[in-house]
Parts: sequence; structure tokens; C-alpha cells
Amino acid sequence: MYPIADFVAGALLLTLGRKVFWLFVGIAGFYVGIEVARALLAGQPGWLMWVVAVGAGVIGALLAMFFQRVGFALAGFYAGGYMALVVAERFAPGAIGVASFLIGGVVAAILAAWLMDWAIIVLSCLVGAALVVASFGLEGSMGVLVYAGLVALGIVVQARLMHVARGVSDRGREQ
Repeated sequence: MYPIADFVAGALLLTLGRKVFWLFVGIAGFYVGIEVARALLAGQPGWLMWVVAVGAGVIGALLAMFFQRVGFALAGFYAGGYMALVVAERFAPGAIGVASFLIGGVVAAILAAWLMDWAIIVLSCLVGAALVVASFGLEGSMGVLVYAGLVALGIVVQARLMHVARGVSDRGREQ
């Protein structure tokens, strides 16, 4: 879409996806909205796709702020659906992604609602890494290596932030 915006959104998700999960839901909702609008509104004006994308992001962020468990499930649905669309497009270009979107979304929503913190960390890192890799136009084995490294780095950063926020520091464990 827009490489700089994709990079910034991806970096935010990689580092702060769990901490400000409503932002994660909003960003994921926006990207899901764009993909769904591209598939369902092909041939329609570009502004209509933007309205759908922004609407999906805003609705997701508001639900996440006011109804936390629903927000976690919605974040899982958006992220799982988006990742399923990305994978389907990469391995079966032009294939209809509705089934993959729904399956990926439902599976991830169940995991997110069940495992909450860790699911949000992993899902936000998966989506964030995908956005960063896409922003640089990396493909093939280099893209896969950078993607895997970013996912791992994001998980480590967010896990550390979660432990610090809960008052569990390395010094506290040593004492």
C-alpha cells in the first residue's frame, strides 16, 4: 500500500501490539478492511475502499477499548484472517480468500480469547512483521528470514515489556 505507513504500523505492532492492543485491533482491522474491500468492491471508487478500511479499524479499536475480551477475540479474528489472506495470496494468487479469511480468523479469535496476552503478542508480531517485510518489498528466502527474525524479536521485546509491566524484573528474580 504505502511503504512508510506499512513500516510504521508494522513497527508499532512488533513492539507495542499487546501494550496498546486496541491500536493493534485498529491497525489489523484497517488492513483487513482494505483486503476485503479489494475483493468485494473491485471496480468501485478508491475512496469507498478507504471508508470500509477505516470503518473496520475504528469499530475494532472501539470494541477493544470498551469490551476487552471481545477486543482480544476481534484482534485474533482480524489478525488470523489477514494472515490467512496473505498466505493464500502468496501460495495461490488470485484464489478467493473468503474461506481462508474466515477459517484463519475464527481459529485465531478462539486462541486470542483463550490465551489472551500471549496470543496478542504472537499475532501482533506476525502481522507487524508481515507489514515491515512488505514495506521493504522483500520476497523469497530473504523475506522469510527477515520475517522470522522480526517475529522472534517482536515476541522477545513484547514479552519483556509484559514482564516489566507486571513488576517481574530480572533483578527481582535474583533476590
